[in-house]
Amino acid sequence: MTSIILYSSNKKIRYISHVIQEKIGADIVEIKDLNKKTGFFSNLKNNYNAIRSKNTPIQPETIDLNVYDLILIGSPSTFGGISPAISTFIDKNSFKNRNIIIFTTTNSHTGYDVLNTMKERIEQKGGNIINTFIMRVNNKDNEQLKINTLKLIKQLDLDLYA
Repeated sequence: MTSIILYSSNKKIRYISHVIQEKIGADIVEIKDLNKKTGFFSNLKNNYNAIRSKNTPIQPETIDLNVYDLILIGSPSTFGGISPAISTFIDKNSFKNRNIIIFTTTNSHTGYDVLNTMKERIEQKGGNIINTFIMRVNNKDNEQLKINTLKLIKQLDLDLYA
């Protein structure tokens, strides 16, 4: 059984996750940032918190990950930082002996710092990172994102988990 755990601030990572879900039949858990507000100043605060890797109240806080053979965890790249919601999720959960693929979406050439941070923190909590990927979403409509995601599923052999 496979789970996709994500936080989506711009709906792109949500869309990509649903394409993967449709192809391999995974469960989806979307982490909600209970402090997330809209507006210019709220976005500045959210971006600052991402850069500083600050935690935030989330829902759900924990998930029984032991029921999954494979877990995909997705966080948007926010100025090269991991989203506060996924940062909090990692801190509050055990990944002991879980096989995990981490991924990020970005509008630029960043993303590696997000993956490196997620990898380091999940491995410290006992997780086994088996793969990573970055999905560049700038100037791409949903049809292009779907095409790119389906190619990625094939490249990573994710359909073996269906």
